[in-house]
Amino acid sequence: MTAARIATALHVVGYPTAIAVLTRFVPVVRQRRLRWFVAHQAGVAAIVGGWLLRHNTPAAVVNGSWLVSATAWYALAGRGRRSGRSG
Repeated sequence: MTAARIATALHVVGYPTAIAVLTRFVPVVRQRRLRWFVAHQAGVAAIVGGWLLRHNTPAAVVNGSWLVSATAWYALAGRGRRSGRSG
């Protein structure tokens, strides 16, 4: 299998997975939905891998920065108040 086909396969799996979770990302973070978060991160990692196989460094960097940002968001959102309710 060529690198281009592998990259396409990674994108075909990665983009729908990542986007499906991304549309619900705030509740995923607030409710600490670990399985959803892991699926999102795996999807984004597949996207980054696909862009690297295609030698598209700018696209890999953009998506990789979201991978890091999403990790920080999820990790830091668990700090502080445990209850999702105010008052």
